[in-house]
Amino acid sequence: MPSLLHLDCSPRPESVSAQITAEFAAAWRGAHPEAPYVHRNLARTPVPHVDAAHVETVCRLETCGTRDLGEARKAGRTLAERRSWRRSWKLIDALLAADVLLIGLPMYHFSVPSVFKAWLDRVTVPPLLIDPKTGLGPLSGTRTVVATARGATYGDCAGGHGEDFHERYVRAAFHALGLADDLVFLHAEMTKAGHVPWLAPFQETARGSLERAVETARAAARR
Repeated sequence: MPSLLHLDCSPRPESVSAQITAEFAAAWRGAHPEAPYVHRNLARTPVPHVDAAHVETVCRLETCGTRDLGEARKAGRTLAERRSWRRSWKLIDALLAADVLLIGLPMYHFSVPSVFKAWLDRVTVPPLLIDPKTGLGPLSGTRTVVATARGATYGDCAGGHGEDFHERYVRAAFHALGLADDLVFLHAEMTKAGHVPWLAPFQETARGSLERAVETARAAARR
């Protein structure tokens, strides 16, 4: 039975990215009514940033070349390392259990919100990275859907394309984790048109972009 891990990253009740993920999740759960579903808003229940204990444990795994998940799970040595490592593995276990990963990811200052980066830093541990020999890892095959909200336009034909460190960053990070083979982005753009005066002429563009993202999300969820 498939399972869905749903992460949102915006604290705003009217979040555009969360609107898109909610549509995907509702359609997906309608198609899989008995399937496991986990939802967490990382902005409202933040993940602690990695600390010295976590980094020390990761460095030791890198030095030893550890790729076995069971061995890595027990890698913490000191009390501080074990405490920090347990926080990370709660997130890792939720990720490993998911067949579908759904993320609501607004663009903040051309890149990702810090709450998402904190989560990513916790789950990016050596045994989860793809094996350079095979190009595969424990997360390979996980279907990944990223719903974004971007204040301006960053498509291939847009003037701001060169300033898009948002999708490019996520693609690179997820490639390292084996999450890029089945990765879809659902972009809602010009989201600032509703409240930034000089972007007001693009309100119709914003509505159309959101509508397309929602429609695509519903269709993708039933795939």
